[in-house]
Amino acid sequence: MRRNLIIYSILLLSLAGVFLFLSSNYIDSSNQEFEEDTVQNLFQADKVKLKVSFSDSKIKFFIESEMLNSLANSNFMKLFQPEIYLSDEMDFEISGNSKNAFFYYKSNLIEFEEIINFSGSFKENPFSGSSEKMIINFSENTIEVSKNLKINYLNSFYTADSIKIDLSEKIILDSSNIKFREI
Repeated sequence: MRRNLIIYSILLLSLAGVFLFLSSNYIDSSNQEFEEDTVQNLFQADKVKLKVSFSDSKIKFFIESEMLNSLANSNFMKLFQPEIYLSDEMDFEISGNSKNAFFYYKSNLIEFEEIINFSGSFKENPFSGSSEKMIINFSENTIEVSKNLKINYLNSFYTADSIKIDLSEKIILDSSNIKFREI
């Protein structure tokens, strides 16, 4: 009887050990599957410099970002602390920065939804300014500002609710509520 009790105790401990081993193996494999799904669905890069082309090849555009990330199946990337540089190497040159931006690579757009500060020159005259929402469209060669544009240019201060500029032709395509005052 004592011998049966020892054998049953050993079998019970063995069964408990097998149960614990299998359950810990299952827990580890489910954690790995979750981590693999997360890694497959997220793309992230630090300190990135992108060169994006407009349909007008004379216009040069570079963007540097502290970090960008994207989900694998999405059509956009989020840029963190982006710095932009835009030039046609003849008449205008613009550089600027913002806190965040979204690059919609399937539709060739970069959208800045937070304040963007910029400076540059147009026909060798310097300017500086800021806006709260800006969209750069690479397919149409346009920049559209749709909220709170402020620019200092040629001893004048300009404000506008919205403005759309063709970068190839260097003309204003659309605007609303443009005001200026001399400084």
